[in-house]
Amino acid sequence: MTLPTKALIVVMASPFVALGLILISGRDGVLLGQIPVFDLCIAVAFLCQWLAFVPSYLYQTEHYFDLSGSATYISVATLALVFGASGDPRSILLATLIMVWAIRLGTFLFSRVRKKGSDSRFVEILPSFRVNLLTWTLQAIWVSVTAACALVAITSATKVPIDGW
Repeated sequence: MTLPTKALIVVMASPFVALGLILISGRDGVLLGQIPVFDLCIAVAFLCQWLAFVPSYLYQTEHYFDLSGSATYISVATLALVFGASGDPRSILLATLIMVWAIRLGTFLFSRVRKKGSDSRFVEILPSFRVNLLTWTLQAIWVSVTAACALVAITSATKVPIDGW
């Protein structure tokens, strides 16, 4: 099986990974209309990455890969905080920590690629539509999985005060 074929299979399976994450997150979160805010956060992570994939593929550039990953973290944390929280300190702290880390890491990685001129990881990735799409899809999964615990806490309908141990 060729790499582009494997990439296509993984891209097609990725919604099931997202669905699995949504199902294990619990169902006690805040709703926006009829949709849990946590679910929207996961959908937005994929949407951001797939939208960023389009110019990356069209212009054959990887320069904004890391920056868009950071922007996705910031977007989902903001979405969770705005629609999921009642302004409680724990939610604000969690969202702030996600954003600070995203800004720090994204700035570092973006600067490194700009200084170097390219990212060697993308030499074989960029020309292949499927493999390139896979890379952006995996970043959406990465954002979703690594931020999931904080997003569940931020979007939870149950708020627990910060009172030490």
